[in-house]
Amino acid sequence: MKPKASTGFTRRLLMTAAAVIGLAPVALVQNSGAQAADPQTFFVLNNPNDANFNQLLGINNGNVIVGYFGDGMGTPNNGYVLVPPNHYTLDFNLLNFTLPNGGNTASQVQAIGINDATALAGATPFPDIVGFYTDQAMPPATHGFLDSFGTQSTIDDPAGLPPNVTTPVQNLLGINNALRAAGFWTDNAGHENGFVAEITPNTTPVAARFAEFRPAQVNADLGLVPPNAAVATQTSDITNNNLVCGFYTDGNDINHGFEVFFNTGNHTFNRTLPLTPNPAQIPNVKSLSPFGCNDNGAVVGSYTANDGTVHGFVFDGTDWHKYDAAGSSQTPAFGVQGTFINGINNAGTIVGFFSDGQNVNGFVYFAPVR
Repeated sequence: MKPKASTGFTRRLLMTAAAVIGLAPVALVQNSGAQAADPQTFFVLNNPNDANFNQLLGINNGNVIVGYFGDGMGTPNNGYVLVPPNHYTLDFNLLNFTLPNGGNTASQVQAIGINDATALAGATPFPDIVGFYTDQAMPPATHGFLDSFGTQSTIDDPAGLPPNVTTPVQNLLGINNALRAAGFWTDNAGHENGFVAEITPNTTPVAARFAEFRPAQVNADLGLVPPNAAVATQTSDITNNNLVCGFYTDGNDINHGFEVFFNTGNHTFNRTLPLTPNPAQIPNVKSLSPFGCNDNGAVVGSYTANDGTVHGFVFDGTDWHKYDAAGSSQTPAFGVQGTFINGINNAGTIVGFFSDGQNVNGFVYFAPVR
C-alpha cells in the first residue's frame, strides 16, 4: 500500500491555492535542513501542523501536490493539498472532513493522487483528487474516495466489500484526466488486488465500473509458478495514455514492477509487461515498487537493495536512475527508511518522502533526475 475519502463538502481554501499555481519553481523559497547542489530545485516541504511526519504523494502538471501529515499512531493521517512553497488547504484535515455517506468524521485521511482537470465540474478545469479514508466503525473500514471540485464520493470496488472480505481496506492511488483511477482492495489473507475504476460523474451518487487486475493475470502473462508466482498486485497509477504502473508481490514477499495498458474498449487489461531495472545502472535490486508514472513513459518508486538499504528510482523510459533525497538516512524514522518517490509529472518533477533518521520529510525536486 502506498505509504502509502456526503456530498456537498466544500473546499474552503483551494481556490486561493489555485490562484498561485502558476508560480515558477525558481521563485520558490523554502528553508530546510536538506539541500541539493542547486538550492532552487530541491525543497523539503513539511506541513506546519506536523514537523515530524509528512509524505508528498502526487503532483500534477500545474505543480499542485497532494499528501498528508501524521504517522497514523500518535497523530492521525490528515490529507492536504499544497501549492509550493506554502499554500496549504485544509481539505482533508480531520476537523473538516465529513464522510461521504454521512455519520461520524473519519479517523484517518490520505490524499494520494491528483490529475490536471475535472470531468465532474464541467467546463471549469480543476484537479480531481483521490485517496482513502478510514471510518470509525468497529472494526474500522478503509475506503477509496474521489474529490472533484469540492464534491466528495466514496469509490469502493464491490469485489473488496462484504461478504467477499470481512473488513474492507481499499485505496485509490492515481487518477487520469478521463477519471480512470488506479487502486487496490485487500483480501482476507492480507493480499492486495489491483483494479482500475472508470468513474462516471453524471450520476448521483457517483458511480464507477471496476476492472480487476488480479495476480492470476500476472502469472498467466509472465509464466510465473510458485514460489515466484504473484500473490498480490498493486496498480499504483494510470496515465492519460491509460498505461498502468505498479507491482506484484511473489510468494517470497518480494515486489516486482510491471506496466500494463488498460484497454478502454473492452474494459480489460492488455498483456502484463515486466518492469525490471538495468543492473548496469541500478545494481543489486532485491525488491522494486513503482508508485507513479507520467505520460512520457517515466516511472518512479522505491527499491530495496540486497544490503537492505532503501532508495528512490526514476526510470525515464530508457535509463534507470537511483535517487537519494538530500539529507536522507538509512536509519528508520516512524518505520520509514531511506527515500521513496511517489509521484512524477510530465515535466519530470518528482515528489516523495524520506527519513532523516529522526523524522519523515516530504520533498519536491523540480529538475528531472539524470
